[in-house]
Amino acid sequence: MVNARMPPDGRPSVKVGTKQLLLSVALASAGLLSCSPPAEPATRREKIFTATCAISLYDHGGEEAFSAAFAALRETDARLSMWRPDSELAALNSRAGQGPQAVSPQLRSVLARGLDLARLSGGRYDPSVGPLVRLWGVGTEREALPPPEAIAAARALVGWKEVELDPATSMVELTKPGMALDFGSLAKGEGAVRAGEALAAAGVRSAVVDVGGSILALGSKPGGKAWRIGIQRPGSARGEMLGYVELRDAAVNTSGIYERWFEAEGRRWNHIVDTDTGYPLDNGLLSVTVIRPRRESGDGPSLAILCLGLEKGLALAEELELAAILVDAERGIHLSSGARGLFTLVDPDYHLSDS
Repeated sequence: MVNARMPPDGRPSVKVGTKQLLLSVALASAGLLSCSPPAEPATRREKIFTATCAISLYDHGGEEAFSAAFAALRETDARLSMWRPDSELAALNSRAGQGPQAVSPQLRSVLARGLDLARLSGGRYDPSVGPLVRLWGVGTEREALPPPEAIAAARALVGWKEVELDPATSMVELTKPGMALDFGSLAKGEGAVRAGEALAAAGVRSAVVDVGGSILALGSKPGGKAWRIGIQRPGSARGEMLGYVELRDAAVNTSGIYERWFEAEGRRWNHIVDTDTGYPLDNGLLSVTVIRPRRESGDGPSLAILCLGLEKGLALAEELELAAILVDAERGIHLSSGARGLFTLVDPDYHLSDS
């Protein structure tokens, strides 16, 4: 891994370990594969969410559509980034312990989804994990193995039940000073969905939005064929996929423990923190991919399933009727009921499990 470095604005800039989704259209910077020659798209790229966001339009590729979609992405980043000191979320975090604060409808909606996932996962997924994420600093110039006492202190500030949300008034209270919400598992998927809505409103019927690896496929490929989205082989060079799904008008999101990490004391420490222990997650799963309809991001659910582990994660996917693909450390691939018939395995080193 090439370590990321913090740019002047204090936000992490990850050079490697981006999301592991590969799309069969010609978007080289997004790591997308070309399995059959598509129509030439109009493509624009912009640095948002500390990552390169790419939008490719296969019809109605005018500047108005691009402008609307990128505006939706920038607005989402400005509201939901924990790393931007000028974001709405940063302002909310800075007032932890100071009583209820009014928030925008978008932040309220995203927080409500995060708290719902926390409830459904028994707290294994927790949007209040910010103090631990900041402490470890994986993907920043501060990344280091923290002392046990610092981990214990940060853990004491994590707890989704200490977050109070009144949906009727859009008031949010972080009840303990030092608490911090982290929407890193929600913001990119939310941005992709908002960008897709903006494109559809502009009359676009065939497009791909890649928000740092959170993929939204609008409509179908030119000619009506399904988009083919490949899933990266965990830990391998970019472009080596273990399988793919074919779909139309859908969002695809993956969470994985190999995306960002650093080495200390002879082992790798990944960027997903286990709130039960305060240390990076290590439960036998390498990645989870969730496929949802275009207007529903799978970012949060993919991380919730990953944090729960194989058995409980599959159970949550079935409860929520999600199409989920779970990859374990023994190179086994486990499919929820909703993913069967969508996924095709191509890597002979992996095997489909019966579970």
